[in-house]
Amino acid sequence: MELYRIWSLTLFLITVADLPQTASQDVQKRVSPDAYSSAPASIRTALKRQNCELPETQHWDQTRLNIVSGHFGDRAQTDWAAICIAPDGSTRALVFWGKSAPCPSKIDHGWALKSRFPPGKAGSLYLLAAPAKQILGYRKFFDDAHENPVTHEGVEVGGDEASIIYYCYRGQWLELQGND
Repeated sequence: MELYRIWSLTLFLITVADLPQTASQDVQKRVSPDAYSSAPASIRTALKRQNCELPETQHWDQTRLNIVSGHFGDRAQTDWAAICIAPDGSTRALVFWGKSAPCPSKIDHGWALKSRFPPGKAGSLYLLAAPAKQILGYRKFFDDAHENPVTHEGVEVGGDEASIIYYCYRGQWLELQGND
């Protein structure tokens, strides 16, 4: 009798393993910028003009993400940053400067922005503001070789695995170690 149960269980497991696998439930869908109603209408309109869609997740433990405000170039001005997934599935981060533009408005380099997503999908992609204190903590923990001062926020882009913090310094976006 025991041998029969083992044989039946083995046959069941083989049958189940051979069934087609469904996509992970953790894969986010893309949504229109209008789904982020807390972002200014002008930012949402600019994103739509560039044919951007965003990951559907709008907060992570009540932390705002994917369209966020912060001080990305200087503590004295408020800026906005957003993740943009283009119709072809490519990704980039866009920064909408409050006053002056100390760095380019588009970030499209680094491994975190090299993903290409199939239509309607956004993987586990996210963007959020990285406070200076967090950047300095990562720098110390990961023994980051950058020696630039950290006086304002950065733009963090990542997924389930890890992230990169883009930090505006002397007219360019530095890639700093993010969450690993």
